[in-house]
Amino acid sequence: MNRFQALLKREVKTSQKDLFTYVLVIVLVLFGFETLQSLIARYTRSSFPLEVYSEMFPSFLLLGGFIITSLMFTEDMFGKNTQHDWLMLPATNLEKFASKAVLVTIAYPIALTLLFFLTSLVTEPIQLLFFGNPMALFNPFRDADIWMLLAQYWVWNSVFLLGATYFHKVHFIKTVLAIGVIGLALSGLALLFARILFAIRFGSQVQMFDAFSYLDARYVEQTLTSLKIYLIIGRILYYAVLPVFCLITAYFRVEEVQATDAV
Repeated sequence: MNRFQALLKREVKTSQKDLFTYVLVIVLVLFGFETLQSLIARYTRSSFPLEVYSEMFPSFLLLGGFIITSLMFTEDMFGKNTQHDWLMLPATNLEKFASKAVLVTIAYPIALTLLFFLTSLVTEPIQLLFFGNPMALFNPFRDADIWMLLAQYWVWNSVFLLGATYFHKVHFIKTVLAIGVIGLALSGLALLFARILFAIRFGSQVQMFDAFSYLDARYVEQTLTSLKIYLIIGRILYYAVLPVFCLITAYFRVEEVQATDAV
């Protein structure tokens, strides 16, 4: 546990300047955008917007989080001048990987939520004092969609974590491209599978979309029941199996690179 805590401190300390810059950018963007909105509302005599923080939070959580995740292994695993130092750290590969994974998967959403709240805590009284803007503190848990957003972050962050360990350069762009290619391939396979099923059911001469006119109510009901089962299975695969698979694969990728560097 002491080694793991030391690794966490090392990760934060080595990225201290970049983290400070990122925090400063978020604070300035939130304050500047809130001030601009207040000026517009004041001089156009329109209503003051109350959802500024909630609208910007998903962008910083998802886009910002994925970019940070994509850069987590750039220097330690693939930097010519730094990979040997990471290899020689007195810790297991699992501890090294877990320290980075915990920071981007758990610590980042918590820290970002706290930062948004503290920024609103400082910004809102200033807006109220100068523009008469009603107080609207950031409260992500007021909206039930926050849990769905965090669930999406958990899934896709694991994908970008895998991309960070797999690709040597431009991790974020290559991961996005890989997701696009895989998505197109899966869509093509799903369309082909659906075409085969309709051909078995209605014959190969009937067009797939024309086959809907032959469906009776009983068959539609059976199909919807089966679809619900497949949706449940799909959610399990999406929210549990996929991220765990990506995390395990990313860990073994770290093991592979570390073994190669050791030789």
